[in-house]
Amino acid sequence: MPHFILRYRGPGSVQPEHVNRISSLPNTAILDSSSDRMILVDAPEAQLRAALEEMPGWTLIPEDTVPLPDHRKKILRPPADAEDEGHS
Repeated sequence: MPHFILRYRGPGSVQPEHVNRISSLPNTAILDSSSDRMILVDAPEAQLRAALEEMPGWTLIPEDTVPLPDHRKKILRPPADAEDEGHS
């Protein structure tokens, strides 16, 4: 299931009843709620959007991941000495 970042843009902090409502949705898991204005959720998008329409101040953003670059050195061609050894 895809992960979504739910951001609360209303006044104050996230209301506990909103978090309870989101966590009670079928097939929904709250992965991180340590922020006072954002929640990371694993849930079906359609039902999550429908629930947020009834709770003003919330925005839904699909989680996006960026792979880390590979900084390991790569050998582009063998050293000249290794090529000469094979032909002796």
